[in-house]
Amino acid sequence: MTKTPTPQGFCEQDAYRALVAACEHAGLDSRGAALIRLGENALYRLASAPVVVRIARSADLLPDVRKEVGVARWLEEADFPSVRLFPDCPQATVHDGRVVTFWRYEVSEGPAPGFTDAAVMLRKLHDVVKPTDLLLPLFDPLARVEDRLDSATTVAEEDIAFLRQRVKDLYAEYSRLDFALPAGHIHGDGHKNNLLRRPDGEVILLDFEAFAWGPREWDVCTGFGLPFRGFGWMLPEEYAQAVEAYGFDITEWPGFHTIRRIREVTMTTWLMQNVDHSPEARAEFERRVASLRHDELPRVWQPF
Repeated sequence: MTKTPTPQGFCEQDAYRALVAACEHAGLDSRGAALIRLGENALYRLASAPVVVRIARSADLLPDVRKEVGVARWLEEADFPSVRLFPDCPQATVHDGRVVTFWRYEVSEGPAPGFTDAAVMLRKLHDVVKPTDLLLPLFDPLARVEDRLDSATTVAEEDIAFLRQRVKDLYAEYSRLDFALPAGHIHGDGHKNNLLRRPDGEVILLDFEAFAWGPREWDVCTGFGLPFRGFGWMLPEEYAQAVEAYGFDITEWPGFHTIRRIREVTMTTWLMQNVDHSPEARAEFERRVASLRHDELPRVWQPF
């Protein structure tokens, strides 16, 4: 089987070509579609139907996208509060070198979900029983980082060299960790921005791209440990509520700062992919790399 070559770069024009082709294949009208976000994926909201079209940046990601579809079907069968696939559409199909999926559009209303909502959702997720026939990849905490660094042609060489060494050092640290929680299925990117509050008040879970089998500490760090200790985005009383909701204070675990530093690298290299799209993204990327050279907390980063 010939591997589809990875397209170089990923911009709105690339995503739009895949959108048009995928919608035509699915029998949907792409006219008037609005770009919601361009990041690791492109998200479009169709004007013609209550559909969000999600476009992965490379056909090489097909196995990951198929996993997302499997996770979505599992959570729907389990009646878990999560976003649903749009019915009767072909899923995880490749168009113009990109992998495309179709999701039900959800209206967001009311107060945005917070850190305690994230803790509650992660507790629910970790407690739901995974079907034995759903195979998840083993968690790689720095997955895709090397590919991002390889593709970063407009970033200073000294920053790339620094990040490569950081990755090497952090993999070594991670391999020596003694985890406190039992391993299991994890969301992989379980922060509050991957939650949505419906008009009826129910909070649902979004984005299954990073789902894997691995340490629950990663989800807990992402959900509320890093925002509190790493960035100072939470008040102490908010953090206490999140700890009570989940049942574990990750900042007391000796491996917390290794997980924190790994998460910082993944957040920084995620943003690095978009430095050519806006001066704001480039400025924030450079701010993050500069701060990674020193371990002073809290980090003064702007959310993106």
